[in-house]
Amino acid sequence: MAVTYTSQAHKEGRWWVVQNDQVPGAISQVTRLDQAAEAQREAIAFVEDISADSIEVLVRVSISPEIDREVQEASALREEAQEREQRASELRRGVARRLEADGYTIRDIGVVLGVSYQRVHQLTH
Repeated sequence: MAVTYTSQAHKEGRWWVVQNDQVPGAISQVTRLDQAAEAQREAIAFVEDISADSIEVLVRVSISPEIDREVQEASALREEAQEREQRASELRRGVARRLEADGYTIRDIGVVLGVSYQRVHQLTH
């Protein structure tokens, strides 16, 4: 089972400097952020003398306080939107099934819900 470590990345010139929270001696420099997790896995494995296969790394990026806040807000809004969409789907499914049980046609249910009759078929089956 892999152990998850958290590392912080910040830009210094053309390099991203990445340092692990749990193993502060594990520091990496990469030119692209998509290389950060792998570089940290190797650094942590080296410092701790463990297998890199047993390590997962979550890289948190810091650009500036303003941008960091906006990224966090965007992430929170996306999560909220996904939760609301899931709730909307549950409500549409329940309404579609109740209307079908009451004898409404698939096409009429589609008009009521503002979706295609094909989508109503998916919701009810």
